[in-house]
Amino acid sequence: MSEIRSVVHALTVVDQVMATGGVRVREVAEDLGIAPSSAHRLLSTLASREYVVQDPHSRIYRPGVKLLGLTGGTVGTREIRHAAHRPMEALAAATGESVSLSVLIRSEVEFVDGIESGHILRASPRIGARLPAYSTAGGRVLLADLAPEDVSGMFGGGLKKLTDRTVDTVPELTGMLARIRQAGYAVSRGESTEGISAVAVAIRPAGGRAAAGLAVVAPTERLPDTGLSVIIDHLLRAAGDTAAALPHTAGRSAGPGSEERID
Repeated sequence: MSEIRSVVHALTVVDQVMATGGVRVREVAEDLGIAPSSAHRLLSTLASREYVVQDPHSRIYRPGVKLLGLTGGTVGTREIRHAAHRPMEALAAATGESVSLSVLIRSEVEFVDGIESGHILRASPRIGARLPAYSTAGGRVLLADLAPEDVSGMFGGGLKKLTDRTVDTVPELTGMLARIRQAGYAVSRGESTEGISAVAVAIRPAGGRAAAGLAVVAPTERLPDTGLSVIIDHLLRAAGDTAAALPHTAGRSAGPGSEERID
């Protein structure tokens, strides 16, 4: 790789990381047309200079301290998880259901933490898993924070149905997001997994954009419409407690990490 090409590749990766909140080795290799080993070396070099960091759980490279210093900072995944965990435990205790925490990565949500319900029949948090953002309640509250034209561009290739209930057109999605903006919460019913429903709100640092989605997740029969108002109140309280513990900076998730592994 020539010196000039290396610089261009490094700048391209920096742009990708800041635009999307995080990249994987495989994504960088595909986008730049280079071998995964070369992409890993490039990301490792950027990490050694603190321009990016790798989350040890998701293996995603996110903005490092130098990039955050240039942009004014973002809220990191690890910071969000740390701030949210006790409120999530209180939320799970108050509702008796599972709780999940998710962040937006490109057009998907990644589940970064969760508390499992004690019920025998329950929705288990899928920590580390990714799903299309439009198919989950937590993803929708994050998409609702974006401009409609950005959402349309993000899903220009169409929406894939995960179940018979999944929203599958961009106009339907943008209309749904408008209603979520007005209501302040999102509901999904069997749209990513049959028989599982969720209600979610955004965690929003003071003066910033939505940093994560916080959701109560349960078998659909235990989340009837008639009982949602009480759950939403608990969610808003937990989201507020989490936001109060976060740095007062805007942005999407960008968590520190140190493990260097080829994705």
